Amino acid sequence: MKKSCEHYDECLKMIQRVLDREATNEEESTFLNKKDDCIQCQEGYELEQSLKMAIKNNGRSLCPDQLFQRIRAKLFLFLILITILIPLFC
Repeated sequence: MKKSCEHYDECLKMIQRVLDREATNEEESTFLNKKDDCIQCQEGYELEQSLKMAIKNNGRSLCPDQLFQRIRAKLFLFLILITILIPLFC
């Protein structure tokens, strides 16, 4: 199994075409058969697939309440800090 791909840019474009359902059946089957021979293409495919799923499910998952409150508190402190510092430098 190859550890690196000499035409990874082309493979990445094909990965995106396959995942976007823009590739022909022949292109898709050829790529899916060849990606198993290259670690870099396998990882690229899995990463792109994971990113697509995360984006697709973005609106459906909720942030845990504790995490949301911590982020909100930090943003609030950041805004206070900006409000104090801006007049000093303007």
